[in-house]
Amino acid sequence: MIYSLATLLCISAFYAFAMAKTAHYKSVFGTRPSQRRSQHINNFGWIIILLSFGVNLSQAIGYGSLMFCGQLALSVVLIAMCLTYQPSWMRSLLYLLPISTLLLAVISLVF
Repeated sequence: MIYSLATLLCISAFYAFAMAKTAHYKSVFGTRPSQRRSQHINNFGWIIILLSFGVNLSQAIGYGSLMFCGQLALSVVLIAMCLTYQPSWMRSLLYLLPISTLLLAVISLVF
């Protein structure tokens, strides 16, 4: 369950990295982001990726770092496929990723 949470965090981080780029942001939302907004999104992505790394390492040092590398690869592939074939899905992910991550975090803490 915790590794699922870390995977969702990785996907969220790479979503933020993609939205920090002007071309990707424009293909999803139709407008260009301001430089300040782009910088904030990029910083937010780094915070999330570090949080995901911490979640993985809290489970096991060796296995957690291996899982983190796999989650990074999976996240990049998923975000790249969405941006390439269905950029409109990325707008839906803006709402679905935080909600699903929060729900999974609550479920992980309860059970």
